[in-house]
Amino acid sequence: MKKYFISIFTLFYLLPAHSISSFSANYDLHLKNNLGSIKLGSAEYELVVTNNVYIFRNHARTDKLWSSIYDYSINETSIGLIEGNELIGDYYEIIENQGNLISEKYEVNISELIINGLLKSQLDTLSDSELILKAIDSGNFNKIKFADKQSNDSSIPSYKKDLKNRMELIEYLLELETNSSDIVDPLSLYLNISGDVQKSPNRKVFTYQFADKKGISQREFTIIGIEKIKINKNEIETIRIECPELDLRINISKEYNFMPVFISKTNGKSDFSLILVDFIHI
Repeated sequence: MKKYFISIFTLFYLLPAHSISSFSANYDLHLKNNLGSIKLGSAEYELVVTNNVYIFRNHARTDKLWSSIYDYSINETSIGLIEGNELIGDYYEIIENQGNLISEKYEVNISELIINGLLKSQLDTLSDSELILKAIDSGNFNKIKFADKQSNDSSIPSYKKDLKNRMELIEYLLELETNSSDIVDPLSLYLNISGDVQKSPNRKVFTYQFADKKGISQREFTIIGIEKIKINKNEIETIRIECPELDLRINISKEYNFMPVFISKTNGKSDFSLILVDFIHI
């Protein structure tokens, strides 16, 4: 792919209003090694949007030509709600196959993961004062119940009082976090980046709570710049985005609804990439 960077974000950032709509996209799957880039297979992505629900699927597989050497397939599904133009992730599943054997299979229920996982442990470590301030900041002062002796004592600042309903308040704050559009899975990530770049074109860093089989961890995706690459023999302008912690590079394009036209991912010693072949609105 031919590429070069433009240092200034030009009219490329005069973006249309963001909307979420159904599409299908096909990619070629490549493996990069010492001999260059080898086409191993293909991947099919499909987004179906209906009744404020999205279902995003990916099916990738190696070509029959390579099956005797490397027989691999993957199926991913991400399901969630659409509130306004915000995506609220709910469920993710992945199944990877090596030949006829399942090499990886897990599902993520994002709501349960939040309630039982990292966010709950973080809230548990907060003092009563910190929990009170967090509830106030989120506009939920009415959910706070103070210890009986301090409840009506105006001489004590609210944030210095003891909580009567500490556990109930933590559970309520967790419920608020469950509805956060900042929580993404490995598949809905692409939809969220597409939407957020359009809504906030001047931002250079996008931060998400990334949910997978390991739990929830914070990941930053940085805008590197404008990059011209060739897709289907046509040179197009793209936005290059990188997340070093995930060894992930994404190029998105206005011409294709700000969805990825190029994805590069390092798994161990192998460098895989997906290059867009076609994109269809459905």
